[in-house]
Amino acid sequence: MRFQWHMEMDSTKYRYLFYLMILVLVGNLSSLTGLILRPDIHYFAVEHFIVGGTTCFFILALFIVIEFFLRRNQEVKVEKKITHEKVFGYGWQLAGIWTIIVFASLAWNITLHKQRTTKIALTQASTVFDESMILYEWAKNHRGIFVPVSEHTRPSPYLEDKADHRGTTDSGRSLTLVTPEQLIRKVYFKSSNGINPYIHMTSLEPLRPENAPDPWEATALQTFAEGNDELHSVEEIFGKKYLRLMRPIPAEQGCLECHPAPSGSQNTPIRGGISVSIPLAPLFAMTKMDIFTFCMAHGTLLLLGLMGTFLGVTRLSESIREREQAEFTVRSIIENMFEGVITLNERWRIESCNPAASRMFGYSRVEMLGRRIGTLVKTLPDDQQTENLEQVDGPLLIKAMGSPIELTGERKDGTLFALEISLSEMYRGPQHLFIAMVRDITERNLANQALLESQARIIKQEKLASLGTMVAGIAHEINNPSQAISFSMDGLKMNIEYVKKLIMELNRYMSVEPPRLEEERERIRRVMEEADMDLVLESIDDIASRNIKSVERIDHIVKSTKRMTHSDEVFSPCDLNTIVNDAVVLTHNQVKYDLEVVLDLVPHLPRFQGLPQEMGQVFINLIMNARDAIREKGLSRKDGRIKITTSYNGKRKCLEARFEDNGTGIKKEIIDRIFDPFFTTKEVGTGTGLGLNLCHRIVDTHGGEIFVESEEGKGSCFTVRLFL
Repeated sequence: MRFQWHMEMDSTKYRYLFYLMILVLVGNLSSLTGLILRPDIHYFAVEHFIVGGTTCFFILALFIVIEFFLRRNQEVKVEKKITHEKVFGYGWQLAGIWTIIVFASLAWNITLHKQRTTKIALTQASTVFDESMILYEWAKNHRGIFVPVSEHTRPSPYLEDKADHRGTTDSGRSLTLVTPEQLIRKVYFKSSNGINPYIHMTSLEPLRPENAPDPWEATALQTFAEGNDELHSVEEIFGKKYLRLMRPIPAEQGCLECHPAPSGSQNTPIRGGISVSIPLAPLFAMTKMDIFTFCMAHGTLLLLGLMGTFLGVTRLSESIREREQAEFTVRSIIENMFEGVITLNERWRIESCNPAASRMFGYSRVEMLGRRIGTLVKTLPDDQQTENLEQVDGPLLIKAMGSPIELTGERKDGTLFALEISLSEMYRGPQHLFIAMVRDITERNLANQALLESQARIIKQEKLASLGTMVAGIAHEINNPSQAISFSMDGLKMNIEYVKKLIMELNRYMSVEPPRLEEERERIRRVMEEADMDLVLESIDDIASRNIKSVERIDHIVKSTKRMTHSDEVFSPCDLNTIVNDAVVLTHNQVKYDLEVVLDLVPHLPRFQGLPQEMGQVFINLIMNARDAIREKGLSRKDGRIKITTSYNGKRKCLEARFEDNGTGIKKEIIDRIFDPFFTTKEVGTGTGLGLNLCHRIVDTHGGEIFVESEEGKGSCFTVRLFL
């Protein structure tokens, strides 16, 4: 469940990363388009910032709405089902929102582009105005210019009263004075062809009727009189769009010579203005191409968004359908499980359970909901009295996280039963939940108890079998010196008869009279020579010596047997070499015809705490297993060998006993199973499969370890380590 929670966190992180990538792409869309359409505009121009920022704002708003719905769906405490049919409705809504955003972005870009076009035209009009004013000022400073009289340039009738308005060149060509106003009018009249700018100088009181202002210019001149210094707007002239700009011309003393102020009127600094009209048709022609590109880019973006939405909705719908099918499958499995499944909240109250759990505790599912788990699951105190049952709490249940623990369950009718519970955790949004798996293990405990009793009986039988083997060996080992003593007794009895006869002769010798002493002495000498008393005494001494050795052999066997059969269950200091020697002694009769036992025992080893009879059982089993392996390989006593070594491992601070044989060895595929109970490679009826398992259990009880190294066909080496 923790993994699932981390997966949800990762999906959230990747979703945020996706949001960021879309925002960066959309924010730079205007600048990237500008690189193709308007490379003269800087990538980081203000217009690009405005367009990108506005688009990002709308996209961000959309992402916030999407994230809000996603989080709200995760945070609901009661699970809200979203079917795959509803997903398509959400997809249509998302597609509609995306379409609105794309069209809004397109409208904004078009509007901004038109405003930029108008600004360009206004800048061009301002430039033309400034150029015309420069020309106007230059002509005014020279009080006009003289030009040849032609069909298009006739002397102005308004300058008839000026004496110097006519002139002649040295060649006799007639010249006429052209005022600054006339110069501007004639220059820009020539360039007015519907493509180039058009300039018109006018005033509210023109001298010439053709210079009268049109309505827009008249309005502009009125605003100048009110204090404004500029007016511009987009107007139609002859059915075409123009950007019109008009600024006032201050009245100076030179202007009043030709344009005197009306009688009775106050002098005003503004007597007229210049209007500049920039045709927008060329600019609009270029704008149409830009707008078409904008439409294509936004159309592509709209299409990609709709395709992404469609694919996402389709994939999401399939995922939800798969989730619904998986939930149905899981629900069916949980509902039909024999084990109880209980969902707990953070307060350890039941939120849901399957039928098996309700049947297990004898409650209905409705009665189970909301109950504290402690009212169903109890723990026995140390005194094991059922009337002192205690409710489990959170810290105790946490111990069941990942590994099951055994507790006591209490049914509705008050009956108790053995219960095993394991716990796992999950997150549903911010809600922390626990899933408890409960099992009624009453029957399993009974079966385990029966199995343990059966296994104990088999182990006891195995020990008895080993004991029988050992007793048979002991009987044979004792029988040999006993027979030797018995056989020697006949010879001893015969020799004693010779001694007794000699003693009788000596007693007679002691009772005779002195005259017969020499005769009796001679007769005693003949008796000693006939009995060969030197040989009799030597034979008696030999028989006594051999009988003493036999008695010592019997005493050694008896002492080893007593040590190996001592039933003290309290650990005591033990000598490893003594236990090994006893095991060798007690198995000597069983192995002496099959192999040679080689001992390499390090003297003065430190003692360890243990049970000598138990460790002796381990060593006897290892020796007998080595004998069986050598027999199976078919080796003779001359070739069969087991080497037993003892040592102290200072690095591990332990004693080690190694039993190395040259038998058949163990196959690699089964070497990991040889310590398992009831596992054997021997034929049926020749092995129980508990010998090595018993060894492992005994060594483990002593806090040690036993392991094997083996190569098939070459032999095995069992190592027993006993830590100090």
